[in-house]
Amino acid sequence: MSSRRHFLAQAGTALAIPAFLNHAQAEGLENANRQLSGHTPQQVATDEDYWAWIKNEYTVSPNLMNLNNGGVCPQPKAVQDAHIRFYEYCNEAPTYYMWRILDQGREALRQKLADLAGCEADELAINRNATEGLNTIIFGLDLKAGDEVILTKQDYPNMINAWKQREKREGIKLVWLNLELPQENDDYFVDKFVSAFTPRTKVVHITHVINWVGQTQPVRKIADAAHKRGIEVIVDGSHSFAHLDYKIPELGCDYYATSLHKWLCAPFGSGMMYVKKDKINKVWALLSNNEPDGPDIRKFESLGTRSFASEMAIGTAVDFHNGIGTARKFARLHYLQRY
Repeated sequence: MSSRRHFLAQAGTALAIPAFLNHAQAEGLENANRQLSGHTPQQVATDEDYWAWIKNEYTVSPNLMNLNNGGVCPQPKAVQDAHIRFYEYCNEAPTYYMWRILDQGREALRQKLADLAGCEADELAINRNATEGLNTIIFGLDLKAGDEVILTKQDYPNMINAWKQREKREGIKLVWLNLELPQENDDYFVDKFVSAFTPRTKVVHITHVINWVGQTQPVRKIADAAHKRGIEVIVDGSHSFAHLDYKIPELGCDYYATSLHKWLCAPFGSGMMYVKKDKINKVWALLSNNEPDGPDIRKFESLGTRSFASEMAIGTAVDFHNGIGTARKFARLHYLQRY
């Protein structure tokens, strides 16, 4: 008579998480890059053969010219394949492959994202989008009636609505800036924010790249001015992460969130949130957790059942992005914008 243990062993339940990029995909990207060895990002930006190869790694429709990658970027086929592969694994035995195998890959993925973001892994929470991350921060901060928050009329609607809800429900005061855009002078933005600071200002909300016009704000300069006055800084990095060439700590912010399905080209409905390590216990978890005011970044990941396949395929998107390189990618985007 077979024992349960023997049956499970025979069923082959030991499964290693597969590599993010398959051999052919990795070799193709390596060969494309080898031909441009020694070239500067600016030189690569104008090499149409190289970018034609990159384009061929996507499955975009030949019948439509996609000029809006702001909401969601298309994913390389490698990312789509990884997503499907992980999804199929989950369906073979959900309680095993999903909860006991793929779920264990989150820490490795967290470190991979931290390496790209330039921060500590324990400062990153993996979630579904920038709206979720920024709402977690906005509703999680301890603010009381009369406390002032500075934001602009050009911020993203979901964030504006979140702040309006706190204003309506708790009586905080929203101080609105109306930016005249576009601007090429950093001092304009710094002066605009600083002029609104008062002794009651507790938080400054900054959109790194304003989606309406593509304006980049000098986040670090505004953040430094705010911190001199004891004001905390939230950054909406939805349209800057894996687009501009920077590391999150360079922005000097306390809190940050982004959608990974934008310029990183990760699966739809994937995002991440950054909270400076000494600030984690200052933000209450948006969804229930056994220690909602604790110091562990993972308290923000108590989402219940979610798409583990989508989450794990983020790693493939990071690998594909790194295969090109942030500096090359930004140089190409900047070249196209100027063109």
